[in-house]
Amino acid sequence: MLPEKADNMKRAYWYLVSVRGISPKIVSHFMNRKMIYQEKKYGNCVFVGYDAEGTARYCSMRAARDNSSFKMDATGSDKSSPFFHEGKTDLLIVTEAPIDLMSHASIAADFYGRDWMQDHRISTGCLWNGAIDRYLEGHPQIKRLVFAVDNDYLARDKNGQLRNWGQLTAAKWMKAYTEKGYACAVHVPHLNDFNTDLVEMRKGRSVEDLDRQRMAELETAFEQSAEEESEQCMEV
Repeated sequence: MLPEKADNMKRAYWYLVSVRGISPKIVSHFMNRKMIYQEKKYGNCVFVGYDAEGTARYCSMRAARDNSSFKMDATGSDKSSPFFHEGKTDLLIVTEAPIDLMSHASIAADFYGRDWMQDHRISTGCLWNGAIDRYLEGHPQIKRLVFAVDNDYLARDKNGQLRNWGQLTAAKWMKAYTEKGYACAVHVPHLNDFNTDLVEMRKGRSVEDLDRQRMAELETAFEQSAEEESEQCMEV
């Protein structure tokens, strides 16, 4: 299942630190634990999830280039064995992708002085809760959940209507896990995801700047929707 490793990880390290803005210490932490490496054939970043016995069960790949959107899971990957960090508290922070997990941790450490290693962290690989349930089964000490998934405020459904898939899922999970007895909260990115937030914050932009950008983008999207509806009515 796992792609062959390159002789070094320079390209993957450069991409995650210099392009994605993730803390070098956090990238090194996961590389040293064999949870991130560089693929030999294409130089992609490889993210690995292990089961309780230490067997690799999940593998996702992303291009280590700033001009490529390539990403895919390896054949046979089991999303219920997530990319994770095992913490010490009773709090689990849930993100969608490994880069989101490390970005959220980088913001906590570099901008708010938090020890990112204290809390449990997982990435689900999608908007499915199989990884959450498996992790909770193996960590009964967890009592609190924070859903830090994407803020898809510009996403549209098949009918062209704005549909924030990430936050709709977060609300569904909030209800489901609160009913199971967990104390739940949602941490919403200011922009689309926590890596976008991190990259912009590295440039010196404040969270107020990011909020203004989101509102401007939403206003443009609303105006576009209104124009489209008006054109459809005229055609009828």
